[in-house]
Amino acid sequence: MKLVKKLLVAGLLLAGADAQAQLAGKNVLLVQGFLPQHILINPTDEGQADGINYWKNLDPTLKDAATTRILYWPSHYRVQGSNGIAALIARQLTPVLQSGFCDNQCIVITHSTGDMVMRYVQANKNSLLGSTLGSRFKVAAFIDMAGAGGGTELADLGVDIINGVNRGADALEALLEFMGYEIPLGINPGVMIDLQPSVARNTATSGLPAIPHLRIAGTGDEFYGFATHPFIKGSDDSVVPLHSACGAAINGAYDSCVQDLRMDGKVTSVSAAPSLSQLYDYHYPIIMSEKMAHNEMQANKTGRSMTFALSGANKYNASTAKTIGVGVEYETVYAWREWFQKYRFITNAENKTMGKVILDSFD
Repeated sequence: MKLVKKLLVAGLLLAGADAQAQLAGKNVLLVQGFLPQHILINPTDEGQADGINYWKNLDPTLKDAATTRILYWPSHYRVQGSNGIAALIARQLTPVLQSGFCDNQCIVITHSTGDMVMRYVQANKNSLLGSTLGSRFKVAAFIDMAGAGGGTELADLGVDIINGVNRGADALEALLEFMGYEIPLGINPGVMIDLQPSVARNTATSGLPAIPHLRIAGTGDEFYGFATHPFIKGSDDSVVPLHSACGAAINGAYDSCVQDLRMDGKVTSVSAAPSLSQLYDYHYPIIMSEKMAHNEMQANKTGRSMTFALSGANKYNASTAKTIGVGVEYETVYAWREWFQKYRFITNAENKTMGKVILDSFD
């Protein structure tokens, strides 16, 4: 049985615009994630070339030159500071905002560490941009793919290794598999410090502005999966744990983003999942995929089924007074061999990239 549902959360109306090459009638900002090669070889262009290349496989409609801007940053920088990532993003945003690019609101799409970066920028926009431009940085919603705003235990491991803390050959081998490089001691770990859960969870997490963060999470295998999974709390996409990707305010060992749906789409009770009260303010899990790995989110990757996380954590809260509509077409199917157990799948998602699913769901 096919259904078209509207997801209701705090914010502004997104669904129903017709502007081609925009998302829900809004211009788009793309913000990358962590690039490990920058820790070893610091880029001379502040990461511009790598930042642009980061999105090379994203759906081209989301990269239309007229309606999309790519914000870049180097991973050997820290988030905060006068010469940090947030300050660099602010310098890039200045001419963008002066042009009126976000006067009708923008949608910000982040991947991985870009989640934490833009959360900090949004929370501190007036000090970073000045009050005049800060008031013009109007965001309708953040779409956070594999958001690392809650940090990842791999960052703890990486910083320890760089600082010469020996956790054993297996741990070192796992991180090297993740990084793809041999890591010499004594180098600058940069944003890896900010990605440690104890640091990330104290970076612009309170008093968040009333802008919805729509979360997309996966638990797929990357880097041979087994190499990194043992060092991450709960289920993960081989890099970012669900406690971060789901937007949970509690650093828990989770197996799903919502309590009534598994990552594989099975409609059932899940005890190891955050409740509504355990999510950061205005953070809403909407799409989950059991097989989607970390770096497949922004890639030209198909063959991954996805489920729509419609749950108590996502339904309209009358006290918020505002709503956001996200039109997601999905199917409820029954597994006859499992005694009529229900599964919820986003229609035809396995034949689409994540970028295409976003376009179809938000435009």
